[in-house]
Amino acid sequence: MFSEVRVEGFPGSRVAAPEARRVGRSDGPAGLEGGEPDWAELNREAAKVRIAVRGAERGPFLEAQCAARLGLESLTDSDLLDRVVKLTAERSRIEAEYLAAVGELVSRDGVQSAAWQLREYTRMNGAQARSEARLAESLTEHSLGDTLDALAAGEIHMSHAKVIARETPKTHRRSESDFLGLCRDYPSDVVARHSLAYESEQVFADLAAEAAAATPGGTVEPADAELALQRHQRRCSMRLGDDGMWHLNADLDFLVGRQVSMQLAAAERAVRQRDDSAEDTFPQRNADALCDLILGRQRPGASLVIAADYDSVSGQLTNPRLDDGTPISANQLAELAADAKILPAIFNSDWSQLALGRVRSASEAQRIILAIRDGGCIACATHSERCHAHHIDYFEDGGHTDIPNLANLCEPCHLDHHQRHWPIETPASGRPRRAPPDRRPNRPASPEPSGRDPTSSPHQDPTRPTGHLTTAGDDSTTAA
Repeated sequence: MFSEVRVEGFPGSRVAAPEARRVGRSDGPAGLEGGEPDWAELNREAAKVRIAVRGAERGPFLEAQCAARLGLESLTDSDLLDRVVKLTAERSRIEAEYLAAVGELVSRDGVQSAAWQLREYTRMNGAQARSEARLAESLTEHSLGDTLDALAAGEIHMSHAKVIARETPKTHRRSESDFLGLCRDYPSDVVARHSLAYESEQVFADLAAEAAAATPGGTVEPADAELALQRHQRRCSMRLGDDGMWHLNADLDFLVGRQVSMQLAAAERAVRQRDDSAEDTFPQRNADALCDLILGRQRPGASLVIAADYDSVSGQLTNPRLDDGTPISANQLAELAADAKILPAIFNSDWSQLALGRVRSASEAQRIILAIRDGGCIACATHSERCHAHHIDYFEDGGHTDIPNLANLCEPCHLDHHQRHWPIETPASGRPRRAPPDRRPNRPASPEPSGRDPTSSPHQDPTRPTGHLTTAGDDSTTAA
């Protein structure tokens, strides 16, 4: 019965099936004995065709009345980018009005009823309805009117508002005004990931004192308070979905989660070396790696990088943090470093040490420095364990494998970079950043962010040499 509704031309239809039947298992993976096609191979071939089509010369985005009315085909690259930026600001203004209206609905009927009405009358899914109803409630409950005003002015996005609504109520976090300053300058994922980075010694001292006052019997550093909160909120679920596949979901604290991420990245690299994974996608290799870890088929070596500044006057380590800039407390540093191998190293502010000349691949030591300097992918901020060491001046063109000529790029951004050749800028601080080609040569360059980079060290003078304690852990910890 089901064969009657197969789509014409689809590999499983009556048109394509005879071609598949002529290929037996002995002739290759495209077909199976008995006339049944090899669906895995056919799906892989179809994916290759789709990728080739996407990489070919593209025409108009979509033939639709709205696209034709906007006249997008006639816009230059510069004007098209301007249009996207303008529409993004307009969307933020509309979302502010929407959240204000949802907030009023929540105040009258409660979160659950408001979410039900959003789903019932707008046809959005239940998870989105609940999320937006809770966001509107949080903005009202914590009097975050400035956040709503900034959204209405097109200065921030709804994703920024979600970060502020989630983080501001925590006593060990920044204030709403501090978060807004960062949100006007940085993407929401950067602000969220580094919301514990402090702007000054005074802010750190105030927050530590506040945490100590709220904790009977002793002083608690803000990083410890955040870790305790996240561990209280940890969760994991695994369920059999309606599609017949198992779905795994977990929320882990920033220390355990990062360690799991590094183990998974190392396991994925091992899976990539297998002959039978040559045609697999990155998500498929990730799934195989996760199964290998859980089922005990492999336990690859992976190290967690921790950076700390050395105060030569006091002879002490200060400002301990993960390589992505997430602060950790002195207690957490001591716990992680207890079983680690410790290798002291000093790096200049231009990160020029450990030059290897004309070798192809970066060394493990260089990768540790890149992890600390770049904090992850310079394009999308993916964590360093998922990144490649990219040569800014291409190796084929004579580029050296030196720290100033290397930058962390994750696999998708690395591939995109070599396809589109985005320029990489290296400012005086030595920390590279990727930027698209300047499509507006007659206009002034975009101003530098006015707020402090949340990924930077609050206690470190970037003009001075920095001391790093480097520990290479056995499958657990590496501090630099």
